[in-house]
Amino acid sequence: MSPFSTAFRELRIFCELRQADFAAKLGYEQSYISAIELGTKGPPSVEFIERLTERLQLDEHWTRRLLSALDESQRKITLPSESSDEMYKMFNELRRQIDALHPAQVELIQMALQMPTMLSTAPPKSARVPRRTFEPDSSVSE
Repeated sequence: MSPFSTAFRELRIFCELRQADFAAKLGYEQSYISAIELGTKGPPSVEFIERLTERLQLDEHWTRRLLSALDESQRKITLPSESSDEMYKMFNELRRQIDALHPAQVELIQMALQMPTMLSTAPPKSARVPRRTFEPDSSVSE
């Protein structure tokens, strides 16, 4: 399931409607609603969200949540044509392995993608650890 599928299903449950009733209220077939909830259908358009918002009279919270989930659920990405050879190679290696990534690999990739944000907001840390100096106890005699 995609983030949109999850949010969409939660909206239907929040509205206390069965799929068939939800579909009728929105003007779609029940099979289409089911496919969206299962994630077998790609994420719909922004116009679909606008229709949902209008027909269900959704508040700003639900509209923002659905739009955010829609963005997070995109299946296709486009590599800018001016990308470097290294970027093309990395992009295609990810494309080839995407279905076999271990959860630890996904977590590492997510961490790497968050680095610019973390680096720009984190205060600089000193690379050196201050040394403790040893001062002999003057009360001890040799």
